[in-house]
Amino acid sequence: MSLIKVGIIVEIFLFVGVFLWVRKLNSKKGRQPSLSKKIIKNLKF
Repeated sequence: MSLIKVGIIVEIFLFVGVFLWVRKLNSKKGRQPSLSKKIIKNLKF
């Protein structure tokens, strides 16, 4: 039972790590469009 619990915990940590890594890659790619959206909003006002 303890080995199964450790395996589940390790899988959860790996899943969270991959999720955060993908999120960082997406945030780097999405910085320029987000800035352009802010500029567009400022121009509308």
